[in-house]
Amino acid sequence: MTTVSKGKKKFKEKLKDTYRILVIDVEDLKEVGNYQFTMARLYTLVIGFLLIFSVLLVSMIAFTPLKRFMPGYGDIEENHKFIELRKKITALEMDLEDQIVYTQGLQNMLSGQEIENLNLPESNGKSGDNADENKSSIVLSDQEVNESKFTRSLNNLYFVSPILGSISAPFDRLKNHYGVDILAAKGTAIKSITSGVVISSDFTVETGNTLAIQHPNNLISIYKHNSALLKNIGDKVSAGEAVAIIGNTGELTDGPHLHFELWYNGNAINPENFINFQ
Repeated sequence: MTTVSKGKKKFKEKLKDTYRILVIDVEDLKEVGNYQFTMARLYTLVIGFLLIFSVLLVSMIAFTPLKRFMPGYGDIEENHKFIELRKKITALEMDLEDQIVYTQGLQNMLSGQEIENLNLPESNGKSGDNADENKSSIVLSDQEVNESKFTRSLNNLYFVSPILGSISAPFDRLKNHYGVDILAAKGTAIKSITSGVVISSDFTVETGNTLAIQHPNNLISIYKHNSALLKNIGDKVSAGEAVAIIGNTGELTDGPHLHFELWYNGNAINPENFINFQ
């Protein structure tokens, strides 16, 4: 205990000891400066300097671009920026894909309209049966569609029924009826058969409120005579999502129903071959 007490006392005494630093000119040995200090004051100055330096250093790192040069800190910030940029790129890629689908849908739809509204040349004495035969050749026959590779692949897909009800008018190419008419209760919501992008949402004199959706695999679904349309051009829809309300709009209708069409590359296909409306 005596040794420890002497050691502490000796250290305290050293802190109080006075020291002097003399600055002498080497050439004539004259005293240039005389600085007197104690160890306690020296320790205080050193500690104060370190504290001020630490505060300045932390402030520079926290509030200036100098932090980017700190190991690890810059990497974390860059990772956040990379993640944000990646999210933006992904969103742009999705928008580009939707735009491609939308443009392709417009092209296919225009192609389908051209086929559907094509005026046949005069028969030049041909019978009415021959005229009907020429008209039916505009759109693929049921046999040709069923034998196509597309139709076989389509059979492996699942489609949501746009509406449940009884069919009042079936698909009939010879009568230029390129869809099915489905009866349902007033106010019933009409659903998208699968995911896609709305490529047409408008009113026409003949078909009333009409909606067209471009789906994957160059497939287009069309919904006519609606009382109201719930989607606009460019909207993304998912399978089973409500897109319209059943109605009786347009001249080519005699009561509330949905006229539903299914098209592929401008060719009408019978929806009953792929969708159960009951």
